[in-house]
Amino acid sequence: MIVFKKKLISFILLSTSSITCFAYNQKCVPNSIIFNEILECYISDYKEYDKKLNKLYKNKISKISEIKKNKLKNSQREWIKLKESKCIADEKNYGRESHFDAIQCQIDMTKERISFLERYN
Repeated sequence: MIVFKKKLISFILLSTSSITCFAYNQKCVPNSIIFNEILECYISDYKEYDKKLNKLYKNKISKISEIKKNKLKNSQREWIKLKESKCIADEKNYGRESHFDAIQCQIDMTKERISFLERYN
């Protein structure tokens, strides 16, 4: 069950197509009390930070030496593994709202990674 949840949250967060809320086609509605609308707001925020991270990463990787490039690639892979292992919803113990915490975890870690890459030389 944990593997399924991990795959579901990864699918939701990593999908770069025009996902509007897994299978329900919802939009972000600030201050909503509807689960799918709240979830879409989290997903929307995450996608913006993820887009910024990807743009920054591509820019950095294109301007550094091969040695630093390999180090940064490995660092990025390890960071992704850490983020995926740390930011997991736990519906069994915390209910379906735990997906909000999992996505917020992804957002926070992505913001931290952006800061790291901005300082990376």
